[in-house]
Amino acid sequence: MVLNIVFAALSLTGCATINTRNTGVSSIPCTYRFKMLSRPEDQARVEAAIRSVAYGPITKTGTLTYPEYRFRVTRLADLDTLHPKLLYSNPATLFNANLKQTLNIRNAGVDVAFASTDVSAAATTTLSFTVKPGSRLYYKHPGGVETDITAKVGKTGKVSFPTTIKEGQKFIYARAVKDNVTRYISINIFTSDVKDINRREY
Repeated sequence: MVLNIVFAALSLTGCATINTRNTGVSSIPCTYRFKMLSRPEDQARVEAAIRSVAYGPITKTGTLTYPEYRFRVTRLADLDTLHPKLLYSNPATLFNANLKQTLNIRNAGVDVAFASTDVSAAATTTLSFTVKPGSRLYYKHPGGVETDITAKVGKTGKVSFPTTIKEGQKFIYARAVKDNVTRYISINIFTSDVKDINRREY
């Protein structure tokens, strides 16, 4: 999960890359950038607020008035605790009307993107044939439709290409035609043994 928090001028922009928190073993890396943070009291309050929720070390880069802080928190709720401390000089006040806001969030926006761990896979077998130049070459899977691969054969009569294998399949068949002579073969996909077969077996 990636959380991008964008604040207006005189404020901050931030993003938090959220790791899986359900197991209790991950922390959340955060990056907060501030614009026009020129008053010393605001700078001190921002750094104290970040220290109050940060887990582990805090890295500060940027300039004095445009600082950037990188830190981690142990849970997303820590950011809810952090934000009032950043925005207000008196976040502990009991009445909202008495809050003194020092950072501007008038044009604030939040973009959230979620990602999950996924995996996909496929298995293929590479077929390699060598025929006399000028031959026509076909191949097929047992019970399947014959495929003409003559166009893939190189000038020396060699061709290699990947093909998928069905569960339980043991052989691939090939047919080569040259000067009105046809040869049928079977290829054991596990041992690579080649055997001549007749047209009916093909």
